[in-house]
Amino acid sequence: MANITDVSRLANVSKATVSRVLSGSRGVREESRLAVLQAVEQLNYRPNALARSLANQTTDCIGIVLSARDTGRLTRLLPLLEHELSQHNRHMLVRFADGAARQQEALDELLGGRCDAVLLIGADTALQTDDRVVQLDGIDGASSINLSYDYAFACESACRFLLGKGHRQIALLAEQLTAPIGLQMVRGYQQALQLQSLPYNRQLVLEAGDHQQALLGLLNRYLPFTALVVQQDAMAAEAMRLLREFNLQVPHDVSLISLEGSSLAEQLNPPLTCIEYPSDRLAQEAVRMTVQQLEGQPLPSAEQQRFSGRLVSRDSVQSR
Repeated sequence: MANITDVSRLANVSKATVSRVLSGSRGVREESRLAVLQAVEQLNYRPNALARSLANQTTDCIGIVLSARDTGRLTRLLPLLEHELSQHNRHMLVRFADGAARQQEALDELLGGRCDAVLLIGADTALQTDDRVVQLDGIDGASSINLSYDYAFACESACRFLLGKGHRQIALLAEQLTAPIGLQMVRGYQQALQLQSLPYNRQLVLEAGDHQQALLGLLNRYLPFTALVVQQDAMAAEAMRLLREFNLQVPHDVSLISLEGSSLAEQLNPPLTCIEYPSDRLAQEAVRMTVQQLEGQPLPSAEQQRFSGRLVSRDSVQSR
């Protein structure tokens, strides 16, 4: 395997010149720079990442902190984030943490020398952060930049779509009603009902700490509902199974729509209508802003950006 000495010999320059060229430093003659780049390509030379990080006092590593419960974002966001980071020659180090104390511990560990910055995904409480942290779906008013899916708009859009299909009794299932995402969903749900001058029935709004028990509670109350909006596709899959046990069919008896839109949505029977989570745009923007900060380009100390999903209509919704 070629090393920096081999490159300097082939290019007929000093090792210091090779280092300056590879680090992008100024003050190198153009002919020397071209000679180094040609030698690097000819020898297929790859700089030692550890040596480079020691010299620059950086790790070229971005930490990711997220909940192990969040399988939807786990399967969609992580590959996208890894791809985006690789475009900037950076790597990622993942930590799973549930609850504020564990999340803060993971954040402090990663920022304590393991990573140059951290992407914090889905924090439900305000943590102690600095300008090296970018949040995805964090809480409003946090001290770090927060890029988030607009769950209020997504839920309102889902409900308005169902209302347009003639549904008037719509149930809502969120993972945690008191969490930022749950609060947004309820707000969007209420706004959609208000636009149609329909009453808000708190009994149709469920918290899905246990998906099965929440849905069983709704079905056993004998409350009439013709449509169900859920936060995640996994909740929709569980809802389909339970509804079948009660001899209710999707969409003939109950129309179903999710606010996620993972690969699972297309595999369900019937395929699931959804407001698709904008994973690609969130990943691109999160990495862009993280790298921009690391390269010394100024950003606001705290900024809120919301991204809208798009409606994907499939067979789980029909008109009443």
